[in-house]
Amino acid sequence: MAWLVWLLVGVGLLLVEAVTLAFVAVYFGVAALIAALVAGLGAPTWLQVVLFCAVSLLGLVATRRIATRALGGGQAVRTNVHALVGRRGVVTKAIVADETVGQIRVGGDYWSAKAYFDDAPVIPEGARVEIMKVEGVTAVVMPLDG
Repeated sequence: MAWLVWLLVGVGLLLVEAVTLAFVAVYFGVAALIAALVAGLGAPTWLQVVLFCAVSLLGLVATRRIATRALGGGQAVRTNVHALVGRRGVVTKAIVADETVGQIRVGGDYWSAKAYFDDAPVIPEGARVEIMKVEGVTAVVMPLDG
């Protein structure tokens, strides 16, 4: 009867993996199916549990890094406003710390901009800046030297 429990757990975990694609439940699902097999062959409960744990951990340690890399689980791609951070632009309307915002051009787009430091000197038109972060629709910038 233990084999049936292991079988149901294994199939259940494989179904969870099919729905989530997290690439974690598959290891435990396969391990549970192996435990079901040895339970069906009459192995004692302690051996079933040891095999379940060993197969789960070995599979996880041996293949998870390779599998997630192959499935594109590496670094996240920055998009939208997050992709602006680190880009450089040109000031089109002077950025004065006391005023609300100035304006910069990044590529072909215009963004409202303000200085990264509240006490920064005026960043004049034509100055090159780097975007440090984005707050709403405002680029927070620092001037580039030289």
